[in-house]
Amino acid sequence: MRREGETERKVRSDKKVDVKPTMSLELKELLYHFAYLSNEPVKDVAGRLCSLGAMSEEVIMSIRHWFRRDYHRPNTITVGYLERPRLKIIMKGETGKVTIKFPQNDYDILCKLAHALDLTPTSTATLLIKMTLTNREFMEMYVQRYLRNLNNKKILEVNRLLKL
Repeated sequence: MRREGETERKVRSDKKVDVKPTMSLELKELLYHFAYLSNEPVKDVAGRLCSLGAMSEEVIMSIRHWFRRDYHRPNTITVGYLERPRLKIIMKGETGKVTIKFPQNDYDILCKLAHALDLTPTSTATLLIKMTLTNREFMEMYVQRYLRNLNNKKILEVNRLLKL
């Protein structure tokens, strides 16, 4: 309850949304090792992988057969069918969480993809991280665009880690 004379607090315009996807320890270690080789924080790398993966043609083509609802991207609509079985993400062994902070517009894109897949945003973030780290074309584009400042030795380690 507000007291008399108090004003309502404003919400920051650049407020970020916390997402904590649960993933297998192998995937988490791969993500952490990739972030270490990239010289960037894990939350930044994971957020960028999810945001770019949700808009990437290669990644969407690899997961579109699980779409239960339509998914709209710029200049493209992917049709979903409710008759498709719902995607179940099963993680064997131990699991761990990674904290990712998304800007509101990136979170909205993640939610749209989650709606199309009939999953939660956290499960969709896990799926995107897995699909981006294992997609050869996507990772080659990512390395060329975001990791061009690394020396050749580090790029070779990244390629070996991701099996490019």
